[in-house]
Amino acid sequence: MVYHWTLASILNASRVGEKDKRLVLFSRELGKVTAVARGAAAPDAKWSTSFEPFSLLYLRLYDRSHFLTVVSSEERVVYTGVLSSLSRSLKGMAMNQLAECVLEPSSEEPGLFAAYVTALSRLNIAVNAVEEDRAFLQFTLDVLTELGFGISSLHCERCGAALDENVHFSMRDNAFHCPPCATTETDVVLSPELVSFLRTGEGSIDARRTLMGIALTLRLLRSAASKLAVTQAFERFAQNAATLFHVDAREEPKE
Repeated sequence: MVYHWTLASILNASRVGEKDKRLVLFSRELGKVTAVARGAAAPDAKWSTSFEPFSLLYLRLYDRSHFLTVVSSEERVVYTGVLSSLSRSLKGMAMNQLAECVLEPSSEEPGLFAAYVTALSRLNIAVNAVEEDRAFLQFTLDVLTELGFGISSLHCERCGAALDENVHFSMRDNAFHCPPCATTETDVVLSPELVSFLRTGEGSIDARRTLMGIALTLRLLRSAASKLAVTQAFERFAQNAATLFHVDAREEPKE
Protein backbone atom coordinates (compact mmCIF):
# COMPACT_ATOMS: atom_id res chain seq x y z
CA MET A 1 0.00 0.00 0.00
CA VAL A 2 1.61 3.25 -1.21
CA TYR A 3 0.32 6.80 -0.96
CA HIS A 4 1.61 9.84 -2.85
CA TRP A 5 1.15 13.47 -1.89
CA THR A 6 1.57 15.71 -4.91
CA LEU A 7 0.85 19.12 -6.39
CA ALA A 8 -0.78 18.61 -9.77
CA SER A 9 -2.85 20.16 -12.52
CA ILE A 10 -5.43 18.33 -14.60
CA LEU A 11 -4.55 18.15 -18.29
CA ASN A 12 -7.63 16.17 -19.27
CA ALA A 13 -10.71 14.82 -17.51
CA SER A 14 -13.26 12.33 -18.82
CA ARG A 15 -16.17 10.40 -17.40
CA VAL A 16 -15.73 6.71 -16.60
CA GLY A 17 -19.04 4.95 -16.16
CA GLU A 18 -21.82 6.90 -14.47
CA LYS A 19 -20.01 8.30 -11.43
CA ASP A 20 -16.23 8.30 -11.84
CA LYS A 21 -13.74 10.55 -13.61
CA ARG A 22 -10.50 9.57 -15.31
CA LEU A 23 -7.89 12.29 -14.82
CA VAL A 24 -4.70 12.87 -16.77
CA LEU A 25 -2.55 14.74 -14.26
CA PHE A 26 0.63 16.75 -14.65
CA SER A 27 2.22 16.23 -11.25
CA ARG A 28 5.21 18.13 -9.93
CA GLU A 29 6.50 15.02 -8.18
CA LEU A 30 5.29 12.23 -10.50
CA GLY A 31 5.17 13.72 -13.99
CA LYS A 32 2.26 12.72 -16.22
CA VAL A 33 0.07 10.11 -14.55
CA THR A 34 -3.49 8.88 -14.83
CA ALA A 35 -5.75 8.59 -11.79
CA VAL A 36 -9.39 7.85 -11.08
CA ALA A 37 -11.58 10.03 -8.86
CA ARG A 38 -14.34 7.79 -7.56
CA GLY A 39 -17.78 9.40 -7.54
CA ALA A 40 -16.50 12.71 -8.94
CA ALA A 41 -18.97 12.66 -11.85
CA ALA A 42 -22.01 11.95 -9.70
CA PRO A 43 -24.57 14.78 -9.28
CA ASP A 44 -24.25 14.56 -5.49
CA ALA A 45 -20.45 14.23 -5.45
CA LYS A 46 -18.93 14.97 -2.04
CA TRP A 47 -15.65 16.22 -3.44
CA SER A 48 -14.70 19.83 -2.71
CA THR A 49 -13.15 20.15 -6.18
CA SER A 50 -14.70 19.68 -9.61
CA PHE A 51 -11.66 17.89 -11.07
CA GLU A 52 -11.54 20.00 -14.21
CA PRO A 53 -8.55 21.71 -15.89
CA PHE A 54 -7.12 25.11 -14.91
CA SER A 55 -6.56 24.62 -11.21
CA LEU A 56 -3.66 23.48 -9.08
CA LEU A 57 -4.63 20.70 -6.69
CA TYR A 58 -2.87 19.15 -3.74
CA LEU A 59 -3.75 15.48 -4.09
CA ARG A 60 -3.34 12.34 -2.05
CA LEU A 61 -3.15 9.37 -4.39
CA TYR A 62 -3.45 5.71 -3.50
CA ASP A 63 -1.08 3.62 -5.60
CA ARG A 64 -2.08 0.00 -6.07
CA SER A 65 0.23 -1.70 -8.57
CA HIS A 66 0.60 1.63 -10.42
CA PHE A 67 -3.17 2.11 -10.58
CA LEU A 68 -3.79 5.49 -8.96
CA THR A 69 -6.94 6.54 -7.14
CA VAL A 70 -7.59 9.99 -5.69
CA VAL A 71 -8.09 9.75 -1.94
CA SER A 72 -8.24 13.44 -1.05
CA SER A 73 -8.04 16.74 -2.89
CA GLU A 74 -7.51 20.38 -1.98
CA GLU A 75 -7.61 23.28 -4.43
CA ARG A 76 -4.56 25.51 -4.08
CA VAL A 77 -4.99 27.81 -7.09
CA VAL A 78 -7.97 28.24 -9.42
CA TYR A 79 -7.27 30.14 -12.63
CA THR A 80 -10.57 31.97 -12.76
CA GLY A 81 -9.33 34.33 -15.48
CA VAL A 82 -8.84 31.36 -17.79
CA LEU A 83 -12.14 29.76 -16.85
CA SER A 84 -14.11 32.99 -17.39
CA SER A 85 -12.93 33.58 -20.97
CA LEU A 86 -13.59 31.33 -23.96
CA SER A 87 -10.48 32.64 -25.73
CA ARG A 88 -8.21 32.01 -22.74
CA SER A 89 -9.82 28.61 -22.08
CA LEU A 90 -9.16 27.46 -25.65
CA LYS A 91 -5.54 28.57 -25.48
CA GLY A 92 -5.17 26.92 -22.09
CA MET A 93 -6.53 23.67 -23.52
CA ALA A 94 -3.96 23.95 -26.33
CA MET A 95 -1.23 24.22 -23.67
CA ASN A 96 -2.67 21.16 -21.92
CA GLN A 97 -2.76 19.22 -25.17
CA LEU A 98 0.86 20.09 -25.95
CA ALA A 99 2.00 19.09 -22.46
CA GLU A 100 0.08 15.82 -22.63
CA CYS A 101 1.58 14.77 -25.96
CA VAL A 102 5.24 15.54 -25.12
CA LEU A 103 5.36 14.24 -21.53
CA GLU A 104 6.56 10.70 -20.93
CA PRO A 105 4.33 8.75 -18.52
CA SER A 106 5.54 8.84 -14.90
CA SER A 107 8.65 10.83 -15.83
CA GLU A 108 9.32 13.66 -13.39
CA GLU A 109 9.69 16.99 -15.23
CA PRO A 110 10.05 19.77 -12.63
CA GLY A 111 11.34 22.31 -15.15
CA LEU A 112 8.46 21.77 -17.54
CA PHE A 113 5.98 21.76 -14.65
CA ALA A 114 7.26 25.17 -13.53
CA ALA A 115 7.03 26.47 -17.12
CA TYR A 116 3.47 25.14 -17.40
CA VAL A 117 2.33 26.79 -14.16
CA THR A 118 3.98 30.06 -15.21
CA ALA A 119 2.24 29.91 -18.60
CA LEU A 120 -1.16 29.37 -16.98
CA SER A 121 -0.50 32.29 -14.63
CA ARG A 122 0.39 34.56 -17.55
CA LEU A 123 -2.66 33.44 -19.48
CA ASN A 124 -4.83 33.98 -16.42
CA ILE A 125 -3.92 37.68 -16.13
CA ALA A 126 -3.71 38.46 -19.86
CA VAL A 127 -5.75 41.57 -20.65
CA ASN A 128 -6.01 41.13 -24.41
CA ALA A 129 -5.54 38.61 -27.21
CA VAL A 130 -1.94 39.66 -27.85
CA GLU A 131 -0.94 38.88 -24.26
CA GLU A 132 -2.79 35.56 -24.45
CA ASP A 133 -0.94 34.63 -27.64
CA ARG A 134 2.37 35.72 -26.15
CA ALA A 135 1.80 33.48 -23.11
CA PHE A 136 1.21 30.55 -25.46
CA LEU A 137 4.30 31.40 -27.52
CA GLN A 138 6.43 31.57 -24.38
CA PHE A 139 5.17 28.15 -23.32
CA THR A 140 6.09 26.61 -26.68
CA LEU A 141 9.60 28.07 -26.31
CA ASP A 142 9.87 26.64 -22.79
CA VAL A 143 8.72 23.22 -24.04
CA LEU A 144 11.38 23.27 -26.76
CA THR A 145 14.01 24.15 -24.16
CA GLU A 146 12.94 21.41 -21.74
CA LEU A 147 12.92 18.85 -24.57
CA GLY A 148 16.50 19.79 -25.46
CA PHE A 149 15.68 21.79 -28.59
CA GLY A 150 15.97 25.30 -27.13
CA ILE A 151 16.86 28.23 -29.35
CA SER A 152 18.45 30.61 -26.84
CA SER A 153 21.68 30.32 -28.81
CA LEU A 154 21.11 30.35 -32.57
CA HIS A 155 23.52 28.85 -35.07
CA CYS A 156 23.27 28.32 -38.79
CA GLU A 157 22.16 24.75 -39.46
CA ARG A 158 24.42 24.52 -42.51
CA CYS A 159 27.72 26.18 -41.60
CA GLY A 160 27.45 26.40 -37.80
CA ALA A 161 28.04 30.15 -37.66
CA ALA A 162 26.59 32.00 -34.66
CA LEU A 163 23.57 34.08 -35.62
CA ASP A 164 23.30 37.59 -34.23
CA GLU A 165 21.65 39.64 -36.96
CA ASN A 166 19.93 38.93 -40.26
CA VAL A 167 18.56 35.59 -39.11
CA HIS A 168 16.80 33.52 -41.77
CA PHE A 169 14.41 30.63 -41.18
CA SER A 170 14.11 27.83 -43.72
CA MET A 171 10.55 26.70 -44.40
CA ARG A 172 11.91 23.58 -46.08
CA ASP A 173 14.32 22.47 -43.36
CA ASN A 174 12.63 24.04 -40.30
CA ALA A 175 16.03 25.46 -39.38
CA PHE A 176 17.82 28.77 -38.91
CA HIS A 177 20.34 29.96 -41.50
CA CYS A 178 22.85 32.77 -41.89
CA PRO A 179 22.51 35.07 -44.95
CA PRO A 180 25.18 33.30 -47.06
CA CYS A 181 23.51 29.90 -46.49
CA ALA A 182 19.93 31.11 -46.92
CA THR A 183 17.90 30.13 -49.95
CA THR A 184 15.67 32.81 -51.41
CA GLU A 185 12.91 30.39 -52.40
CA THR A 186 12.49 28.77 -48.98
CA ASP A 187 13.93 31.13 -46.34
CA VAL A 188 12.28 34.11 -44.64
CA VAL A 189 14.07 36.92 -42.81
CA LEU A 190 13.10 37.31 -39.15
CA SER A 191 12.83 40.71 -37.52
CA PRO A 192 15.36 41.54 -34.76
CA GLU A 193 12.47 41.95 -32.27
CA LEU A 194 11.14 38.46 -32.97
CA VAL A 195 14.62 36.89 -32.87
CA SER A 196 15.25 38.52 -29.49
CA PHE A 197 11.96 37.19 -28.10
CA LEU A 198 12.60 33.69 -29.44
CA ARG A 199 15.98 33.68 -27.73
CA THR A 200 15.07 35.16 -24.37
CA GLY A 201 11.28 35.21 -24.06
CA GLU A 202 11.62 38.88 -23.15
CA GLY A 203 10.85 42.12 -24.90
CA SER A 204 7.83 43.43 -26.74
CA ILE A 205 6.52 42.06 -30.02
CA ASP A 206 3.32 43.03 -31.77
CA ALA A 207 0.41 40.77 -32.68
CA ARG A 208 1.72 39.95 -36.17
CA ARG A 209 5.17 38.92 -34.96
CA THR A 210 3.66 36.94 -32.09
CA LEU A 211 1.62 34.88 -34.55
CA MET A 212 4.67 34.42 -36.74
CA GLY A 213 6.57 33.20 -33.67
CA ILE A 214 3.80 30.69 -32.97
CA ALA A 215 3.93 29.46 -36.57
CA LEU A 216 7.70 28.98 -36.29
CA THR A 217 7.60 27.19 -32.94
CA LEU A 218 4.88 24.85 -34.23
CA ARG A 219 7.23 23.90 -37.06
CA LEU A 220 10.14 23.42 -34.64
CA LEU A 221 7.94 21.37 -32.32
CA ARG A 222 6.90 19.19 -35.26
CA SER A 223 10.57 18.44 -35.95
CA ALA A 224 11.15 17.69 -32.26
CA ALA A 225 8.07 15.46 -32.14
CA SER A 226 9.34 13.33 -35.02
CA LYS A 227 12.62 12.78 -33.15
CA LEU A 228 10.76 11.92 -29.95
CA ALA A 229 8.36 9.53 -31.74
CA VAL A 230 5.22 11.39 -30.64
CA THR A 231 4.23 12.51 -34.14
CA GLN A 232 0.67 11.18 -34.11
CA ALA A 233 -0.26 12.86 -30.83
CA PHE A 234 1.52 16.05 -31.85
CA GLU A 235 -0.32 16.33 -35.17
CA ARG A 236 -3.66 16.51 -33.38
CA PHE A 237 -2.31 19.33 -31.22
CA ALA A 238 -0.74 21.12 -34.21
CA GLN A 239 -3.98 21.06 -36.20
CA ASN A 240 -5.95 22.45 -33.27
CA ALA A 241 -3.35 25.15 -32.57
CA ALA A 242 -3.13 26.19 -36.22
CA THR A 243 -6.90 26.61 -36.33
CA LEU A 244 -7.00 28.43 -33.00
CA PHE A 245 -4.32 30.97 -33.93
CA HIS A 246 -5.23 31.17 -37.62
CA VAL A 247 -1.77 30.09 -38.71
CA ASP A 248 -0.65 27.22 -40.90
CA ALA A 249 2.45 25.56 -39.53
CA ARG A 250 3.10 24.02 -42.94
CA GLU A 251 3.08 27.28 -44.89
CA GLU A 252 5.35 30.29 -44.87
CA PRO A 253 4.66 32.65 -41.98
CA LYS A 254 4.35 36.30 -42.93
CA GLU A 255 6.61 38.96 -41.43
